[in-house]
Amino acid sequence: MQTVLAIVLGLIFGAAESSLLIFGVRRLSGGRLTVWPFIVQFLCPLAGLLLCAFVARERLALCAVVMVVALLFGAVWEVLRLQRGNPKEKGRDSIGN
Repeated sequence: MQTVLAIVLGLIFGAAESSLLIFGVRRLSGGRLTVWPFIVQFLCPLAGLLLCAFVARERLALCAVVMVVALLFGAVWEVLRLQRGNPKEKGRDSIGN
C-alpha cells in the first residue's frame, strides 16, 4: 500500500511542479513576469517529499524518482506540443539559417 501511495504522491507533486514551471515560463516569454509560479514550483518537491516522509517513509526514494519522471514527461510533452504547433519553414534549420 505504501508503494502505491508513494507513486501517487510522486505523480501529483511532479505533475504540479511541471505545470507550474511551464505556466511560469509561458508568462515570462510573453513579457509578463509572474514570480509566484516559480516560488511554488520550487516548494512543490519539498512539500511532496515531506508528505511522503510522513505517510510512506520506506518509499521516499520511489516518490522522488516518480516526481522526476513526471517532471521529465511534462517537459518532453511540452517540447512535442510546441514542435507540432510550430512547423519549421521550408529551407530553414533550427537556428534560422
